[in-house]
Amino acid sequence: MGIKIKKFKFSNIKALRHCLSFLLVFSLIFLTSSFLLSQLNKNRIVWGLKVNNLTLGGKNITKTKAEFEQLTNNFLNHEIILKYQNKTWAVSPKEFGIKIDVEATLKQAKKIGHQSNIFTNYFQQFFALVGLTKTKLIYQVNEKKIDDYINTELASVNKPAINASWKYDESSDDFIMITSKKGVIIDKFNFKNQLFEKIESLDMDKEIQINLIEDIPEVLESETQDAYIKAKSVLQKTPYSLIVEIPSKENLITVPLTKDDLLFLLEFKPIVDTSNPENKILGVTLNRNSTEKYLTSISPLINQPPINAKLDIRDGRVVAFSLSQEGIALSIKENVNVLRKEIIEKGNKKIKLRVSIISPKISTKSINNLGITSLLGRGTSNFSGSPPNRIHNIKIGAEKFNGLLIKPGDEFSFNEILGEIGPEQGYKPELVIKKNITIPEYGGGLCQVSTTLFRAAVNAGLPITERYPHAFPVKYYNPQGFDATIYPPHPDLRFINDTPNHILIQSKIQGNTLIFEIYGTDDGRVVKIDGPHQYDVKPDGSLKAVLTRKIYKNGKLIKEDVFHSSYKSPDLYPVVQRNPLE
Repeated sequence: MGIKIKKFKFSNIKALRHCLSFLLVFSLIFLTSSFLLSQLNKNRIVWGLKVNNLTLGGKNITKTKAEFEQLTNNFLNHEIILKYQNKTWAVSPKEFGIKIDVEATLKQAKKIGHQSNIFTNYFQQFFALVGLTKTKLIYQVNEKKIDDYINTELASVNKPAINASWKYDESSDDFIMITSKKGVIIDKFNFKNQLFEKIESLDMDKEIQINLIEDIPEVLESETQDAYIKAKSVLQKTPYSLIVEIPSKENLITVPLTKDDLLFLLEFKPIVDTSNPENKILGVTLNRNSTEKYLTSISPLINQPPINAKLDIRDGRVVAFSLSQEGIALSIKENVNVLRKEIIEKGNKKIKLRVSIISPKISTKSINNLGITSLLGRGTSNFSGSPPNRIHNIKIGAEKFNGLLIKPGDEFSFNEILGEIGPEQGYKPELVIKKNITIPEYGGGLCQVSTTLFRAAVNAGLPITERYPHAFPVKYYNPQGFDATIYPPHPDLRFINDTPNHILIQSKIQGNTLIFEIYGTDDGRVVKIDGPHQYDVKPDGSLKAVLTRKIYKNGKLIKEDVFHSSYKSPDLYPVVQRNPLE
């Protein structure tokens, strides 16, 4: 049996040639046009590309950014016109929180036609060229600001429906009805859509037309009775007792919540009808903002700061002479829900408020772990000849710092520990340097305390982070050049506990000498002081001084500090005797 071989017709060969020719021509056209397009769009946003309806394509990327930024800035600096009938309002885009992200928009635009795939690039560039590719403007608006603007600035046309409700009438000592009423409101959905279209096109001329729609009350008169009964019941139980238990103590703090207080807090508002979830009825609760304000107002009656354990050194041992105490702080936000639940839902007259416990930084239990074993530094100064008021202030101020503990790594601030200075704190008026004069003020003489503590800190080798000399030489601070002035809030005296453990500050007065001692852990540092040395001393009393401190460890110098002081003539600061209360 023979094998038949079918002859390939000439017509089929011809068709194949045509196909191959077509593919060849198509490939040539594709490669040529792809190359031309890629060259045309090199370092450019591709030709024909639009951001929404804005044409950005065909321009150098750097130039496009500058022009696009100018375009967006012009829009953001141009007022948006709102119109309703014959009324118009001009609004800055910033009032709606409108922000346009030029960088992100251009980054998105630059990616089109500049991918790693040649075929993807060609089609993206081709479709952009014929106007079939668009990208979006990236922007944001603050819809809350828009709503707030509508509710305030457009209140003349935006008149929401009024729900049936109740308000308290003092003359009748009862709640009176507020009747429901239909309203007309701005169609926010339509309003925002117009705004978004305006932003996306960066159209500075087109006005936003305000459309109104009918607003129907959610609550009618027949749906308010339960809220009335509840509000009457809640009001009749006043006064309520707000109770706070003090930790580690048997006593309580009780604050009365009066009828007037409660009327300030009560709020009627629509709630879901449990018998018909698609309907709303009137409910009564405590307004969150008002309740937070009320709780904040009574918090000073409740809050108690923690008390750190204070220490003393007796016979070479550290002992506690004032035990630590935990502090409490009223939990404002948490207690809003407590009051709502206990008063509105349960009807309880006695309500236990919640507090947060604040632990002291230094507790009595931690005394033995503080590492206070050695005297690190001592500072002294003599206040002989001081007036009685000055001596009085020095004693009060020095006691403020007695027994103070500073944690390792913490920065000490004299002014922060000192706190308020006034007659309430027991201070008396005495001379201070202020604004080129020397006048009596409450607390005059406290620089004796800061100076003496500065000397102790320098001798202890602690890093001094803030220190200022006095304006002119003061005899109480001899030798000149080793003083530190303070006046809250600045100037201040600051230093850091860079020792491995806590440091303890002790103060005492022996005769007319004020003494500060700093105790802690001996880490091997040795402090050597050179000075202070006075120089450039002039007849008018002005002078300069320098004090050098060198700190050694294991026989090696690890740090050197130089404290410069420049004092003016005392004659430039005349004493002005006047009533400090004027």
